[in-house]
Amino acid sequence: MEIEAQTIEAMWRALQKPAPAMSRRANAMDGRIAASGWASAVDLEDYLLSQDRRLDPPAVVDPKILAGALGLPFRSVFPRPQRRNDDDSGYDMLSAADTAALCIWLERLGFRIDVADLCARVRPRLDATTHLTDEEISVLFYEANRHRLPPITLSAPHREWRGMIRSRFKTSSGYRLECAFDDDGHALWLTARSPKYRKRPEAIAVTCPDCGMTYVKGSRTDEQLHRSFHRKRFSVIEPKPHRRFSEALNRDLDAAWVDARSPKWKRAEVYSRALEFKRELGYDFTQWSLEAQHDPDAIGFLFSDEEERIIGACSFRPQDGASERPWRLDWIWICPDARRLGQLDRHWDRFRQRFGVFDVEHPVSDAMRAFLRKRGSADLLR
Repeated sequence: MEIEAQTIEAMWRALQKPAPAMSRRANAMDGRIAASGWASAVDLEDYLLSQDRRLDPPAVVDPKILAGALGLPFRSVFPRPQRRNDDDSGYDMLSAADTAALCIWLERLGFRIDVADLCARVRPRLDATTHLTDEEISVLFYEANRHRLPPITLSAPHREWRGMIRSRFKTSSGYRLECAFDDDGHALWLTARSPKYRKRPEAIAVTCPDCGMTYVKGSRTDEQLHRSFHRKRFSVIEPKPHRRFSEALNRDLDAAWVDARSPKWKRAEVYSRALEFKRELGYDFTQWSLEAQHDPDAIGFLFSDEEERIIGACSFRPQDGASERPWRLDWIWICPDARRLGQLDRHWDRFRQRFGVFDVEHPVSDAMRAFLRKRGSADLLR
C-alpha cells in the first residue's frame, strides 16, 4: 500500500516506543460504536488513542487519511428521523465493521490493539447476510486469524533516491518490522510480519485423474469443491445400494420408468447418468433435463442390479412426423463394472413392448451394434 514517507517514519518511530499494557477493562466505545453501527473521525481518534497511545492520532496516524488509503469509505450518516419530514444533519462516518478492519490492519503493523469485543458485537449483524466484504470477513474470523495474517508493506510514493539503509525491530508482541531508508533518512518502505504467520504451500492447478476435475491444490475452498465433486461423480460411476429406489421397486416394478410426473429425485438420478454419458462421449449438452417442464415428452429408465444399485439409465424420445417408428432410444449409459453383463438384454423386450419398433440414435458404439445384430434388430440402425 502506498502512503506518505512522513507517515511511515512516524509509524516506525512510534512502534519502537514501549508498548502500553493491555487493559483488562472493557472499552466502553466498543459498545457505542457497535450499537450505532458507525464511528466518526473524532470517534476513531478517541478509539485508537484508547487502544494504543503511540498511535497519537492524527499526528502519527490520521484515521481519515488511512481509511482512504485502505479503501474504507466514510459515508454521510444521519440520526434516525422521527418523522418523514424531519431535517436532520448528517455526519461523515465509517461503518463499525470497517472501523474494526482498520484497527485489525494497524494491529498487523505491530501496534498493541485488541478489537475482539468490537468484533464480537458486530458479528451478529454479519450472521444474517450471505455475502460479505473483505473487511467484514476479517471481522468474522478475527480471533482465528489474529497474529497469523500475511506480511504487509507500506511503500512511499516513487521518487529519486540513492543508497539504502535497512533497520529491523521486533515488538514486544512478536511482530518483526523492517524499514528501509535512503541516504537522506527518508523512508522507502516498511514491512511488518506477524509472529504466528506461516507461509502456505504454493497453489498448483492439478487435474484429478479419476474424476477429471481441475482444481487448485493448496486452496481449501477448491479442495473442498473437488472432494464434493469427486464423491458425487463416483456415486454414479461406482454406485452403492440405493435404498429409496429399491423400496420404490418393491412397491411397483414400473418404478424404474421416469417421466414428467416422476419425483425430482428420480429425474436427478437419470440426469446424473446422462451427464456421465455426455462426459464420456465428449458431447456438448446433456440429453436430459432436471426440470420436467423443459423436456416433458422424454421418458427415462433406471437400470438396477441384484445389489440394489442404480447402475445406469437410458432415455426414449418421441420423433416428430415419424409414423412407422414414433420413438427413438436417445442414449444409454451403464456404469463400467456393470457393462457387458446383459443389463440391456434383460430389459429389451420390455422396451419393445412399450415403444414398439424404435430407432436407435447415432452415433452407436460397437458394443451396441453387436447387441442389435445378436438380437436381430440391426434394422433399427438407420
